[in-house]
Amino acid sequence: MDDDVAIASEPKFKEARHKAAALLRDAKISIPPVSLNAVYQLAQKEFGVVIVEANESVVGVERDAMLVNKDGQLVILYNKSRPRVRQRFSVAHELGHLYFGHVLGNSSLHHGYKNYDEQEADCFAAFLLMPPNLLRNDIKNKIKDVDELAKRYGVSKDALWIQITNTGLLNKLI
Repeated sequence: MDDDVAIASEPKFKEARHKAAALLRDAKISIPPVSLNAVYQLAQKEFGVVIVEANESVVGVERDAMLVNKDGQLVILYNKSRPRVRQRFSVAHELGHLYFGHVLGNSSLHHGYKNYDEQEADCFAAFLLMPPNLLRNDIKNKIKDVDELAKRYGVSKDALWIQITNTGLLNKLI
C-alpha cells in the first residue's frame, strides 16, 4: 500500500456539512432554493470546472451525473433526461466530490455497500440544497407540507424526507 494513502475509518460527514455551509456563505445564499448557478460560479473560479448536460449515451443509462477529468479540464456531466430535482441533487453531489478532492486522488476508501466518497458527496449535496437552518426556519414559520417544502427547495420529496430525518427536524415537522 502507498504510504501517502490515508484510510478513513468513517465518512467525513461533519466536514461535508462545513464545506457546504462555507460554499453557501461564499455564494451569499440565504434563501431557498439554492442557486446552483451561484455555487457553480464559485466552483468554476476555484477549480475551473464546467457543467454540461449530456445524453444517456454519454453518461450511461444508470448514471445521473459524473465528474471527469478530461485532459486536465474538470467536467460535471449530468443526465438531461432526469427530472430537474434529480439533476440538481446530482450536480450538487458531483460538486461534493470536487470539494472533497475525490477526483484529484484524495479519496476515502470504502467499507460496506457504498464507499465513503459517495456518502460524503451525498451529505454535501443534501446540506448544500437543504441547509438545516433554512429548513428549520421554514418549518418554524409553519411550512409543514412536505410537497411544498420539496418544491421550495427544488428537491425530491425522498431527498427532503432523508434530510429532515438526518438533521433531527422530523419531530418539528409533525
